[in-house]
Amino acid sequence: MISPWAVLAGGAAAGGLALLLAELRPAPPDLGQALGRLHRTPDPRPAEETRPAWYDRIGADSLRLPGARIPHQQLALIGRSPARFMAHKLMFALVGLVLPGYLVAMAAVAGIGLPVAVPLLAGPLLAAVLWLVPDGIVAGEAKEARTEYLHGVAAYLELVALERAADCGPAEALRRAAAVGRGTVFRRIRDALERAATDRLPPWDGLDALAAELGLTPLQDLADIMRISGTDGAAVYDTLRARAKSLRGELLAEELAQANTDSERMVAPGSALTLLMTVLIVFPALYQMLDVS
Repeated sequence: MISPWAVLAGGAAAGGLALLLAELRPAPPDLGQALGRLHRTPDPRPAEETRPAWYDRIGADSLRLPGARIPHQQLALIGRSPARFMAHKLMFALVGLVLPGYLVAMAAVAGIGLPVAVPLLAGPLLAAVLWLVPDGIVAGEAKEARTEYLHGVAAYLELVALERAADCGPAEALRRAAAVGRGTVFRRIRDALERAATDRLPPWDGLDALAAELGLTPLQDLADIMRISGTDGAAVYDTLRARAKSLRGELLAEELAQANTDSERMVAPGSALTLLMTVLIVFPALYQMLDVS
């Protein structure tokens, strides 16, 4: 008969795992941060609405921990705050620290004796391993977001080139092209252009700041091209189209390389499946041939 304590312990573990997975979901956009990017003061709100969540406050307090490395560009790409990132790291480390002791306690309830040294040694080691898990998660999400951003920048280059061909000025071409799209990339570009307008700066300075924040070289190239057009009056239609074509070529090459890598990874599972099917088909006949009884 299963002990009721074991059932409760299993339910508690499942609930904790569900909460942990829920915290890893992408956070919804924060209206306060969006308004802050425009340097505007939002309307006063009650303290309970503006107060950050308790785990965000813990994460913000842990930003000054020695050895804490914050991947600012990757977090900016996926729209996650450094406080939330540190909260995830602390949560994973806490799970790793507590899990061995929990398993030893469950083993004791089931009548299996384990030495006390197991959680003392395995807990810190597992906590150190799980401390690095959010870094890998953020790196993977940032890689996908970077590809999405680059596709958006390629489309934005084409739109800016068309606006310049329609005899729009450099600043007007950047704003009108950004107003066309509805994705995350175009929203960030519009925010950067509006922030530059609020600070009475040229729009390419806003693109410079956004490119430095996200680590996107093609966006920096666009800012340099439009700066030359705005200061010297250079014709940049062909330059913009060429940069967009080059960027699309780079993205296509990366996709082909990833497809080749995925195809190579499928060779081993396919070979193993073929070998298994061969054994299943040949074994009955071979068994009957070798059966001498």
